[in-house]
Amino acid sequence: MNSINLNKRLHHGLLDIDNWILPEVLGMDEASKKDFETKKSALIQYVQGSSFAEIKKLTGVSRQHLHYLIKRCTEIDDKGNTLGYFGLIKWKHISKRNEKLEKLEDGKAVAGSLQALFKRHESLEKAMRKLILEQIPPDSTKTNTRITWHHIHNIFLQECTALKISPPSYPFCSDSNGKASLIAWGKKIQNHHKTIGEFHPHSEKAKAPPSRCFERVEEDGHFIDVNWTVEVQGLNGEGIINCKVSRLWLIALLECKSTAVIGYSISLGRNYNASDVAMAVRSSLVPWKPRQLSISTIAYKPGECLPNALMPELSYVCYDELWLDNAKSQLSDLFLTVLERSINAVPVFGPKESPNVRPRIEQMFDLLEEAGIHCLDGTTGSNPKDPRKSNKDKDQYFLKLEGIYDLIDLLIVRYNTGIAPGTTISRNEVLKRAVERETSIFRQVPLSKRNNCIEYSIYDEVVIGVERNTPVVRWKNARYYGKGLTGNLVGREILIMAKSADIREIEALLLGDGKPLGTLIVERRWRDTAHTLFSRSAARRAMTNNSFISHAADIPLAFRKHMEHEAKAKSTQQRILARLHKEQEASSETDAGANKKPNHLNHEASDKVSPSDLQDNKKLDELDALIKNYRTVYK
Repeated sequence: MNSINLNKRLHHGLLDIDNWILPEVLGMDEASKKDFETKKSALIQYVQGSSFAEIKKLTGVSRQHLHYLIKRCTEIDDKGNTLGYFGLIKWKHISKRNEKLEKLEDGKAVAGSLQALFKRHESLEKAMRKLILEQIPPDSTKTNTRITWHHIHNIFLQECTALKISPPSYPFCSDSNGKASLIAWGKKIQNHHKTIGEFHPHSEKAKAPPSRCFERVEEDGHFIDVNWTVEVQGLNGEGIINCKVSRLWLIALLECKSTAVIGYSISLGRNYNASDVAMAVRSSLVPWKPRQLSISTIAYKPGECLPNALMPELSYVCYDELWLDNAKSQLSDLFLTVLERSINAVPVFGPKESPNVRPRIEQMFDLLEEAGIHCLDGTTGSNPKDPRKSNKDKDQYFLKLEGIYDLIDLLIVRYNTGIAPGTTISRNEVLKRAVERETSIFRQVPLSKRNNCIEYSIYDEVVIGVERNTPVVRWKNARYYGKGLTGNLVGREILIMAKSADIREIEALLLGDGKPLGTLIVERRWRDTAHTLFSRSAARRAMTNNSFISHAADIPLAFRKHMEHEAKAKSTQQRILARLHKEQEASSETDAGANKKPNHLNHEASDKVSPSDLQDNKKLDELDALIKNYRTVYK
């Protein structure tokens, strides 16, 4: 195109396009940024003389849309300047807002359409204000702290439909159905109401420290950056397999007033699951016991323990709020049932990896890493460029798993003996004095439920089914049978209580009246070898993708044999093998200590059900006396 035709083609407002100011695209989301760059490219190609067909082919912007963009960009703002590239930003208003009601019937969205809609329907504005500021939907009286802008927009459209607003009226004539305008308006009214969202995890009031102990507890998972190895004895005498694994998970619960760790658990999986979080909750209730340390050069000091071992009044203490993130393990029905059945705390969910929302537990994790894990020669560091990261072969994989467990336990209990922020006493002492002053009443798990807290850490709700005219409970990809399951109970909901370390036997209670149904035993092929939810899920996942096909009578043992062959060829499978080994090793030690044949080894149907004997009050008294005698000194 020659220069004469090009000059005729250019709009007078495009003559100074080289001096236009570029908006900051870093603050845009990916979709808005891509849309802006596409429009900008089309506009520059137009100025350079490219044909409309070429522009449409390269950018997808049509001739009509391009003329519309040129008109927007050459508009004059209130200060007399050309709008420029800012006119390419999606949903940006370039004209003065007009709230006349007639515009609602024009069939197009213009500036001020939302305000005009609220002016015509005041009830709609009132409902939206209540929804955004108080998180209360129009058809409810309860606060929903997990509501999102997507949900708010859906409710907005439902309310418009209820008011008999239909296309082409606003908001249905808008490209986003009024979503962008609604979000902008909602954020504006939020900024003008500083007291909104009293219990919302992102509000300033919610970030303030709690006023009393056990009012708020923060929970999170953190992977430990250290290399370690587990020696797995191969089945059938096939030698030793060294499983090299790094980054095991630490799941901890921290009491916000004292900043003391009240419970924790350790997971060997690639990620932690709901049962691992349930174990951490159980650890915060059941009195802590010192480990049998595997390293002779380290020992517990006086006063080093979790708070629930200081005095009976600090054991089985329930907390009011449990702050956690939106990880799938914490959103699962299994964990929420455990939370309701044990401590009955209110879960407050927030985003992942947000130190501004849960700052205390994130700071605790940083302290454990910097003061303990990263001081080891074999640390992997906090990032690939960390200078503390060891690259020497002799420093790699020299720690045993039990040594890591001992180190983590010592670090946590020693952290609790540190000075609490804003005080001159230790974190444990803050909680101890809170009890001794008797200025607050702490909720505790009732005596009738404490046996279940000691014995079980998994609670779940299922429905009794039927298979070949036999009542059966299907739970976690396996069938369970028992004498307590009768034909008249088919279709009824039951509460399941299971141990995290072994799910071959479960206890069942009938929901509603709490009638015990006795012990339920898993089907024969899962019965001989101890396994956890993780092991069963891993085996089932391998059976689903046909990488593991088993017709054996003992699936857990056959799966371990399969993983031994997989671990030799694939290092990524060594973590699963290490976890299987530790689970089965712990179960064999427990059975040997009990010095009796477990009920699950008897395959006869008549011996399937053996109701658990609950501990009596005398045993509870003995446990309390033991804690009282130990106090804070462990040798």
